Amino acid sequence: MNAGVMLRDFVAWGPDATGPTRAVALLRIGLATMAIVRFGAEVAPFAAETFSELLLGLVFFIFAIAALLGVRARLSIGLLGLTIFLLYGMRQAGLGTAGWNHHHVYLLGISCIFLMFTDCGRSYSFDRWTAIQSGNRVLPEHGILWGQRLIALQMSALYFWTAVDKSDQAFISGQRLEQIFVWSYSGRTLEILLASPMLLALMSCAVLVVEYFLAYAILTRRHRATAIFIGLSMHSTFYLLLPVSTYSATMMLLYVALLDPQSVQKFTKRMQEP
Repeated sequence: MNAGVMLRDFVAWGPDATGPTRAVALLRIGLATMAIVRFGAEVAPFAAETFSELLLGLVFFIFAIAALLGVRARLSIGLLGLTIFLLYGMRQAGLGTAGWNHHHVYLLGISCIFLMFTDCGRSYSFDRWTAIQSGNRVLPEHGILWGQRLIALQMSALYFWTAVDKSDQAFISGQRLEQIFVWSYSGRTLEILLASPMLLALMSCAVLVVEYFLAYAILTRRHRATAIFIGLSMHSTFYLLLPVSTYSATMMLLYVALLDPQSVQKFTKRMQEP
């Protein structure tokens, strides 16, 4: 296959990708909700100590609620992502609240920005509802999906580089996991897990293998169903066993980007039938 054909196939898969929009609309609703859950209590007006913090909180909630409801959906979800990156940058500069500069926050922000490159407002949105109510021309639930592909690529990159970071003796031997468990479980019921170094090493190796597998498999049609099951199982386990805040919930939500948009469209139509 020559370079021209490969480039044409990539453009068709990515920048020129189109399809049903209910999957990306669900992602928009989910990401806006996740942002409110993650930052709501920290940027709410009652938590503001300065006028600039009050203003930042109001801007955050305006964009988050607009994205949730689908008011100027593409613009509002993109501006929500930029606001999250502002919080991320503030912490990098020593401002804001601890944890704002974590890669979990980066993932949430970049996913919102990527979603701006989809027609995520053509389904389940205030924009669509008002068009129907006013009798204006209603755009079909079909549109650009480039951002959905970008989210999938971001997930693959995240799995690959986190696996690379874990590919050392300290992690494979279970020492790094032991440190995490000591911090999480000391004096608690699950402290018993620290009693078996062999178990910690096996758990560490399993996570490493799964993350390398997911980095590849989520992008392939052949292995995607298996990858989705394994990935959701892994993140569910993380959520139950580790204090990962909204990270696992965000990752599980992003798996919607891996689903076939046509299948999601058909499923939601069946669910909504009287």
